[in-house]
This record gives sequence, structure tokens and C-alpha cells, in this order.
Amino acid sequence: MSGSSVRRAGRLGAWLLALAAPTVLLAQQPTAVVRGTVTEQSSNAPVVAANVAVKNGSARTQTDERGEFTLRVGSLNDTLVVSRIGFQQVEVPLAGRSAVTVVMTRTAVQLSEMVVVGYGTQRREDVTGSIASVDSTRLQDKPNTSVVQALQGATAGVTVTTSSSGAEPTIDVLIRGRNSITASTDPLVVVDGIPYDGPLSEINPNDIASLDVLKDASAAAIYGSRGSNGVILVTTKRGTPGKPRMSYDGYVGTSEIVNLPRMMNGQEFAAVKCQHINDGVTCTPDQIPEALTPSEQEVLAATGGTDWLGLATRTGHQQQHTLSVSGGDENTRYYLGGSLLDVSGVALNDDFDRYTLRLNMTQQIRPWLSLGTNTQFARTDRSGLRADFSDAFFMNPLTRPYNDDGTLTIYPWPEDIFWNNPLQGLDAVDRDINDRVFTSNYLEVDLPFVEGLSYRLNGGLDNARGESRRYYGRTTQIGSEVQGRAILDDDRRFDWTVENILRYTHDFGRSDLDVTALFSSQSSTVENDGLTAQGFPNDVLTYYQANTAALLEPEASQTRRRMLSQMARVNYSFDDRYLITGTVRRDGYSGFGANNKYGVFPSLALGWNASNEAWWPTGAVNSLKVRLSYGLSGNQAVSPYRTLSRLTDMPYVNGSNSAPGYRPSTLGNPNLKWETSRNLNLGFDFGVLDGRLRGTLDLYQTRTSDLLLARAISPVHGITSITQNIGAVKNRGAELQLIGRVLDRGDLTWDADFNIAMNRNEIVDLYGNGEDDVLNEWFIGQPIEVNYGYVFDGIWQEGDDIAGSAQPDATPGDIRYRDLNGDGKISADSDRTFIGSLEPSYTAGLTNTLRWRQFQLSALLTTVQGVTRSNSMLATNQLFPEVRRTGVVREYWTPEHPIDTYPANREGVNPLAMPIYQDASYVRLRDVTLSYNLDPSLSSRLGVSSARVYVSGRNLATWTDWIGLDPELGEQRAVPQSRTLIGGVAFAF
Repeated sequence: MSGSSVRRAGRLGAWLLALAAPTVLLAQQPTAVVRGTVTEQSSNAPVVAANVAVKNGSARTQTDERGEFTLRVGSLNDTLVVSRIGFQQVEVPLAGRSAVTVVMTRTAVQLSEMVVVGYGTQRREDVTGSIASVDSTRLQDKPNTSVVQALQGATAGVTVTTSSSGAEPTIDVLIRGRNSITASTDPLVVVDGIPYDGPLSEINPNDIASLDVLKDASAAAIYGSRGSNGVILVTTKRGTPGKPRMSYDGYVGTSEIVNLPRMMNGQEFAAVKCQHINDGVTCTPDQIPEALTPSEQEVLAATGGTDWLGLATRTGHQQQHTLSVSGGDENTRYYLGGSLLDVSGVALNDDFDRYTLRLNMTQQIRPWLSLGTNTQFARTDRSGLRADFSDAFFMNPLTRPYNDDGTLTIYPWPEDIFWNNPLQGLDAVDRDINDRVFTSNYLEVDLPFVEGLSYRLNGGLDNARGESRRYYGRTTQIGSEVQGRAILDDDRRFDWTVENILRYTHDFGRSDLDVTALFSSQSSTVENDGLTAQGFPNDVLTYYQANTAALLEPEASQTRRRMLSQMARVNYSFDDRYLITGTVRRDGYSGFGANNKYGVFPSLALGWNASNEAWWPTGAVNSLKVRLSYGLSGNQAVSPYRTLSRLTDMPYVNGSNSAPGYRPSTLGNPNLKWETSRNLNLGFDFGVLDGRLRGTLDLYQTRTSDLLLARAISPVHGITSITQNIGAVKNRGAELQLIGRVLDRGDLTWDADFNIAMNRNEIVDLYGNGEDDVLNEWFIGQPIEVNYGYVFDGIWQEGDDIAGSAQPDATPGDIRYRDLNGDGKISADSDRTFIGSLEPSYTAGLTNTLRWRQFQLSALLTTVQGVTRSNSMLATNQLFPEVRRTGVVREYWTPEHPIDTYPANREGVNPLAMPIYQDASYVRLRDVTLSYNLDPSLSSRLGVSSARVYVSGRNLATWTDWIGLDPELGEQRAVPQSRTLIGGVAFAF
């Protein structure tokens, strides 16, 4: 038998011995036990979740909430290595001791910390891609409804925007600009290794241990056809060895509206309406009643007007309570957490309740076999309809919200029944409940025969059900016309993921090799059953009486998609100086065209730890790593069945009967495939002043091709367009993040975290002919989203040469359009241009954290600069013909007050309907938190291991020139932003 055969047989025998006689192996394990405590130098507070390991050994553990740990070691002469994100690493020689005390010093983020890279972890020192990490402290002591709120202002290149406010705000995440014109630009979210396709507001932020963002192709290419918009990796908390630890964190708070524009009251509206009817001339007091309808006169005389926004809003309330138990031993670790979130938003009837229960557990069954689960059950309750804010903002204030008996009016303005009551949603009966079970499970085996070879089986399940029931009765405009309307909707989602991962790691002395291979299969099934019923004998049973309806309209649908993937990744490092990462992934997706079912996405990244070179000089720059990566990733933007030819129903009359009929609606395209992004990234990670200041600088360029666009075709088939992979866009930008300690004087420390990002977006090609698409406002060489229109050139004044101008029909007080080409006329072809930019010049965030003894004060400032947007609040057609709705208080041009900023209050002042553009840049004091950690000696007397009290405020101040709702909101007729103040406590036993 050869020597290699003997070695293989020996490994096999050892593996079989472990299976048959685990007690023998246990007897060979280290028996020396070390106990210790880890504290922070400045405050003497315990350092929780610090990693404690034997140097050059495999034994390791973490500290508990008291900063304590217990670890079995091979010898009391070993050396312990203690590390924690944000602290300097400490080595502690035991020197025969079985009890130690370790004191750690806070510092900037270290290169030795572990980061999640997808299908595993790496030391940050070994990372070659662009990965940003957000510590769980971003999720603590703050009124976060969604996990992604912790990313806002925290990471360069990650733009988090509240597009719609409310109890459950709509939050958009954009990583390194828009890579698609018509497809989704949302990043892929992966929770505990399994892709997650549900609302992130259904995950309890208190259960999150870390957030990692994969930004470049080298990092995101491992997710192939879904990684071009970046990847957010969410890792939930795990148990740590030690005694059972119970923790509680809860807060209560209130919210109030901020940045609400000054809308006209009844008196102001009456004066503006009269002025408008009077051709822009200010009315005398006795003229005003003549301009009003009888009901308007009655409301003005009785109440002075209705504050519709006041009726639709309230003081909001918010509370959250989280209770968790964690612990375990060397073989079993568990984390059990339950949470209740109750949010009553500033809009009346806008409520969001969330109940979550999470169990995370790992079990070491044998030294070579382990398994675990990360499972969450969540119930969300979004029941209730709030007021219609698109109407509440502009509703005529001289109208009646209530009848004499206290019920809501159906038509508040009897002379103009075009307008329904903005509050009618408050009278609707609405139930909206969603249940979701999301679980990620694994089984891991250290295989025999080859040292360092392991197999991991991941299994994920996402099972969700939504139940929506809504009834509009006779007191609502919708229900009054049809004697009640019921809308019932049931949604079901069943996703599963199975991943087979083979990993080989080996240390060859100065070389380290890490190889990962993946084979995975995923499936998603979404079903919907709906029923609309109307015409009921009464409103008593609301939506429980469909059997009595005069008209029933059922509907049902099912969507399925499958995915099959293979991936291989190789990480190699030599002497901690030279790094290389190569990845290739192959995805097969059922939604792709018949001729393009599979796509391949390779990437390559190189890294050089220059500061590890022997010749690197000692000085101010103590660490430097250079990264270069290039790769392909995709946007799986093809929805199921989009590549197939489809029909739509078109019933027709056959004699006296209705017969089913169909007509073509979509032409199939068997060549449809993913959108492909090619990303080049150059990065620098550096540290100066002995690690006191660390930073990351990334320069990147991404070109996305094969965009999914609708190409116009001959309508001879009854279809005017077909979807094809055509067009290309480009993003290029720079990102800088600096983390450092500004001040360190005994008990007083000041840490700062600053990031800034700039991105430039550009359409490279559309339909292959070099032509723009003016109708959709897509222009080659310009960003995807632009302001395109006529240029405001002031207001025509009396005495101006109007007759000889490009607007000979204008009158003083009208808007003047700039004649860009000087041809003496205003035309859509030659006098429209690009106005400002919808894309920011830069975004930035600054977090300052001050610590003094047990006190900590942190503040986050965010800014968006260089944005220009049209302001619907200032639109000249806002009042409608004959002033049928209200608007913000403003100054109008009059002969007595000839301003040059806003036209006269009359019809026809803006014949080309030019929007009013404004600077939407802002600076916001987003989060401020003050906390106090009880002294450990006081905590012990109170019977707890740690305790913290805190107060926190969100949206405390905003500086902007924007007139209207908050400049961050995408819709200016939506629920306003709110200022939230909370107070809470957190303690652990």
C-alpha cells in the first residue's frame, strides 16, 4: 500500500471511529478551562459579543451580555486572542492563569474583522471586492420600522430614500445609480443565506446582527443574473455559549408632522378665487361673496373654512417591545426572540402592527457534523384606510366634511360633485393581514479523506399568505353609487431554495486557498384569488355577504418560476500580500426566452496589501490595500411568461348573447434574456495615524447592456411594440468613507464616520439607431431621469416689447419662455432643454459619536445636493379652471405688485403648461440618540448584568429651499414626513 493510501485509510478510520465512539474523541479534547471578563477601557462597560480564541488553535467563543466568557483550552500556557469590531485586537498570554481580565480600547474599524461575502465570510484584510458593512448598532435605540433604514447615510454609494411616508414608509434603495431604464433597480436581499422577496418591514431590526452590502461585480457576481443592482446581506443574531441570557429592549414615542406647507385657509381661498375670476385683479371685500357658490358662502360665514389636512392627520404614536433569550454551550447555541411593533402614523387611520417570533439555533452533533436553523414567523396588520391625501391637500376649504348628523358627506361641494370626500376611507371597513414564515436551515459535514473539505446543505422556505377584505358602504362615494361594494383578495406565496455547497480551505504556509462550489435550485409560486361584489341589501354584514350581491366578478391567477444555478469561487492569498478572487456563475431561469435559458457571469478581482511588504516604511500611513476588479452581473428583469405570445379576453355579442373572444396582446420573443452589467472597480483601503483613521476610496464604472425596451413595430398585427434586449446605460462614480477617532482624552472620546458619494448616470444607446426617444424623455448622453422642458425667463411686465417677441399673444403677468435658438418663436422642437438634474451632484452622511463615562451621544447628518425637481405644489394649473381647488399660499403678479417670480392669478398665464422647477437639495439632522449605560456595579445591585436608558429623535431639523412637502418625498401629495421622539430602556439578565 502506498503512503498516500495509508494516509487516506487513516483518515477514514478516524472518521468511522468518531461515528462509532464519540466518547473516545471527547476524552481527547482539551480539559483546561479559562474564565474571563472583557471590558471597555474608557467606560469599564462590558464588551458584548467579543470573539475569544486560542491563538493558532480552533477553540473559540464569544462574551455574553456581562462581557464574560468560558473557554476550554489545550494548555494554560496558550495565548488568547480577543477581537471585536470597533476595538483594537488584544493578545493575552495565560501564563498559567485560569482567570483573566481583558481591557479593550475602541478604535476605527479593523481590517481583521470578519465580513459576510455571500456563501461564507472573509477577513476584511482578504476582501478584494467592494463590500460595505453596517454594524448592528445602527439598528439600536432608533425608531426603525424597516431594516434598510439603518443604511441611510451610513454607507457611501447606497442611496436610501423615503419615497412615501406613513406608519409603514415606502423606502427605496439604490446602489451605485440606475442600471436599467424600465426594469427594477432594487437590490437583491439575502437573509441568512437565502434570497428574500418580501417586505423588509416584516423583519424585526432587533434580530439583526449585521448588514453587508455587495456593490461591485466581483462581490455580487456570485448571485449571477440577480446581482447587477447590488446585494444586501442580512445576518440575524446567534446564541453564544454561557448561561441563559434574557434581554429586553422597549421604547414608546410620539410623532408629529414636519415640513407641512402653508395651505390657503377659507378666507385666503375666497380672495384668490375672486381675484382669479376678476382676471387677476385683487377684489374688494364686497366682491368676494359674489365669486362664491351658495354652499361656499354658507361655509365661509359659518366656520371660516375647513382644514382638510387637519381633519386627516393626528399626533402619531409608536411603541416596540422585544424580548429575547440566548445562550448555549460548546455544542448547542440558541437565540429566541419575540417582538411587538405598534405604529399609529400621523395620518388618521394609518396603522401598522408587526408581531415576530424568531428561533435561531445551531447544534454540533459530532465534531464533523452540525446543523442549524434561522426561522422567523411574522404577522403584519395593515388594516384601515387613511384619508386620500392627493385630495386632502387641494380640497376646496369652503366645503363641508360632515353632515348635520355627524356622518361624512359624500359630496362635500353640492354644486360640484366631481369632488368626493377625502375622508371617505375612514368610513370603509378594511382588513389587511399578512402572515409569513421564512426559514433558513443548514446541515454541514466535514468530509473525510481530504482535510479542509466540507459539504453544506442549505434549505430555505418562504411561505406567505395575505388576506385583504374591504367594504365601501353607502356613506362613501364608491359604495353609494352601487349600494355597497366589497373587494376580497387572497395572496399566497411559496418559495423554496436548496443549495449544495462544497468548500475546501487549506493553509499552505505562506499561501491560503479557499475554493467554493455551489449547485442550487430555487422555485417560486405566487397565487391570487380575488372577488369584487356590489349591490347589497344593506351595509350591516359588510364584506361577509357576497352571496347576496347583485353582481360578482371573480378572478384568479398563478405565476411560477424556476431557477437552476452553478457557481465556483476561488480565493487565494500569498503571504497576506497578494490576493486573487475568481468567480463564475451560471444561471438558468424559466422566465428567459427559449433561446437564452442560461447565462454565465464571470468576475476577477486582485488585491495587494502593500503595507505588508517588508519595504513598507513606518510612518503616518500604516496600512494600505489596493483592489482591482472586473466582472459581469445580471438583472433578472424578465418576468414569467413575458417571452411568450399572449392573448387578452375580448367578449363580443353573438345575437342576443355574449360570447367569449380573444385578441393578441403581446408578441412573443424567444431571444429575451437578462440585462448585463459590466463593472470595473478600483479601490483603496487605508489606515493612518496608527489606525486612528481608516478609509476606503472606490472608483467605478458600470455599463449595462441588453436593456429591456419596447421597440415600435408595424401595427398590422394589432400590436404596436415588441420587447427586445436593446439599449445601454452607463454609471461612473466615486465613493469615499472615513472612520476615525477625533478625540481621545481619558473618559471623553469622539468618533466620526463620514461618507460621500458621486454618481453620473448616462444613456449610451436606445434602439441602435442613435436617436433619442423624446416622447419618453430618454436622451442619449443624458441620465435616465431628466427635467426636459421650456426655460422660465421671468414674467412679462408692462412696458415690455411683447408684440415683437417670440410670444406676441402674451399679456403682462404671463410667464415668459426663453427663446433658446433666437428664431423669434417658441417651439417644442428647438426651445426645450435640460433643466438642472434629477440626479444628485453628491450625497453624504456624517455620524458623530461622543462618549463620556457611561453617557453616549450620537448624531447623524445626511445631505443630498444638486437636485432640481418640478414642484406640483407651485403648478400654475393647480387651482383648476374657475378655482375649484386650493393651493399653497403664494404671491401673484399684479400691476401693483409686478414680481418676476410667479405669474398673475388668471387663466392662460402658462399656455405651454411649463412646470415650476425648484432646488430640492437638503441637509437633514436625521437621528440623534442620547443613552446612559448603568455602571456595572449599580447594574449588579439591581440584579441585571447590563442596563441602558435612551432617548432618540428622528427628522429633528431639515434645511432646504424647497417649498412644499419634504424634498425627499417622491410624491408631493402624500402623507407628510414626521418628527419622531422616543424613549426606551434595554437591560439583560
